[in-house]
Amino acid sequence: MIRIVIVTGLLLATARLAEAQFPAEVQPGMRVRVWIPETARQVEAPYRRQLLRGTVESVDGTLHLRIPGTAGSLAIPRASVSRLDVSRGVSRGESMVERAVGGAISSAIFFALLNDPRRSGGPHYRTDWRAAGVGAAWGGGIGAALGLIWPHERWHRVIH
Repeated sequence: MIRIVIVTGLLLATARLAEAQFPAEVQPGMRVRVWIPETARQVEAPYRRQLLRGTVESVDGTLHLRIPGTAGSLAIPRASVSRLDVSRGVSRGESMVERAVGGAISSAIFFALLNDPRRSGGPHYRTDWRAAGVGAAWGGGIGAALGLIWPHERWHRVIH
């Protein structure tokens, strides 16, 4: 019986130690996005969390983060991190596809809802499906152009 208690205690302690470490994916020089708790509820999202973005200076039991526009580094213990994402960089192609799909879907719905085949002035289409197709084409094209001009950073979550 004592052996079982000892083995169970060791397994729980080992799991607790493994949880206290940062993943191997987090290396010095990488750009990360860290979510830490906030005591007061904030108006802008995320609620009760602070979102920090910066470059990793060092990693041990504590994450040392260099935040742009500040002097020195910020030390964040692993226990305080509720979520951590690693940057995959900025991709014009991925941003273009993502925004094209979003633009096509939203514009298709918008055009289909606003279509009135009996209207005499302005654009009108015989069927709502035709209006949705035209809306998808316009929305996809505009979304792709916006994604190409203003790409956004891609993130990979490593701590949930």
